[in-house]
Amino acid sequence: MKTMLIFFNKAVRPLWEGRPSIYSFMLEQGESVGGSLPDDEEFWSGSKLRWVAGGLDGAFGHHAGPGQMTDETRELVHLLAKQSRKPKISIRKTLYAKLVKTDIGSKMDAILDEVRKQSGIQPDGLFQEAKWLAENGAHRNAVKFGIALLGLFQNEQVKELLLTLGRHDEFTLYAAVAIRNGMEDSNQVLFELVKYVHGWGKIHLVERLEPATEEIKDWLLRQGCQNSVMNEYLACICARNGGLREALSDDLVDSALFDGATDIMQALLNGGPAEDIDDYEYSPQVVSDYVRLAWVMGSSVKHLSVLFSIRDFLAQDEENWSRRMLEGWSEQLRTDNRDACESLIAEAKWVSIVIDAISTGDSSDRHYGAVCADKLGMDIWDALYGQLAADPLQDFHYFQLMKSNDPNRIRQLVQFATEHLPLQHIAAGPGDEMGVGQEYAAHHILDTILQSLDRYEGIGVELILTGLNSPVIRNRNLAIKA
Repeated sequence: MKTMLIFFNKAVRPLWEGRPSIYSFMLEQGESVGGSLPDDEEFWSGSKLRWVAGGLDGAFGHHAGPGQMTDETRELVHLLAKQSRKPKISIRKTLYAKLVKTDIGSKMDAILDEVRKQSGIQPDGLFQEAKWLAENGAHRNAVKFGIALLGLFQNEQVKELLLTLGRHDEFTLYAAVAIRNGMEDSNQVLFELVKYVHGWGKIHLVERLEPATEEIKDWLLRQGCQNSVMNEYLACICARNGGLREALSDDLVDSALFDGATDIMQALLNGGPAEDIDDYEYSPQVVSDYVRLAWVMGSSVKHLSVLFSIRDFLAQDEENWSRRMLEGWSEQLRTDNRDACESLIAEAKWVSIVIDAISTGDSSDRHYGAVCADKLGMDIWDALYGQLAADPLQDFHYFQLMKSNDPNRIRQLVQFATEHLPLQHIAAGPGDEMGVGQEYAAHHILDTILQSLDRYEGIGVELILTGLNSPVIRNRNLAIKA
């Protein structure tokens, strides 16, 4: 009997009981909020692929259509209406349990529309339940639902709550919408929040940030574009809202502006999932002004990389350029800028700048340094190989070093990998792993080597056999190819 009572008590225990709320967890983290959340293991249970914070909502929000109401989500609204009229712990437990299992992100707009239509909902009760979910929820879906509901009200009184939760990329989108809908000075609050996020959260905020002040415009041009997902999502937005054309038209600009413009230009020229250089209506002016300013200010491998990208853009085939000639470009402008890029690229200073970037720069400098070295025809193989001894798990280095066409160099690199990679750990036996995450860093390096080994007969047999015995699917596929 005692055992049955214990079991019954556990069965009816609220899902949030005995767990830290996400809000309290984030208060303990302070301003430097990481990517992990207390419900990670439960939320991702059974999934081999974990999205970065905010990635699931971000990807579906940018690349999928809105979700539709279902019987399941109508039941959520029905429970919410009951709870708003006469709050009960039993209703809250049922509502919460359904939220934990519901794909909130794709259905939120439809749910909020349904809530607005519900004549039986009591506003005061709804606000209190929303605040409780945001403040006390131990599961991300419940917290997101609470934040979204707070956006239906004037919510200055919960500003600190929204700003705290919004500092985590997983919740920034919901906080941004709630702030924008519910605060008088919402734009300034969004600008306050955007300083704390760097991934999908930053993308969502910059997309919603109005260039209402010179401070905001200056920030958009200098720091607004850079994010940990893809700069391409924000490049055109920052160029337009920050006033890139006007800013670059000055005879001289500060180094922070030139560096920010460099990031924007690179992303516009890369193209990608958002608007690019051909969508930006002032591209002829900003390309010309960037090249003009580069004569005086070009001093880093990133600057040089953008000059190469501009040159390649200007050298594209005539099919692309026949359309551009109708959108502000002229053949004279194209030719002048291409010649200027060639002259700038030919300057002798770049060789030492590239070498310094590869030898002493951070990971970004090394990346741009390697890109520029390839285009300049510089041999940096020995320099990169020498850096592997300090950290044999530098995937970037293997990728660059495997580009060599010299079998002796490839043999040397393969021998190094054979001696320094944890081959026994990799060859744990076939499985169906995707190989995502830091724990698969060595497996990813093996991928990088195997994908090029088929060009070198007789080299890397031990690595191929290791790949065939790896639990990571791609390792085995590339080993078979090799």
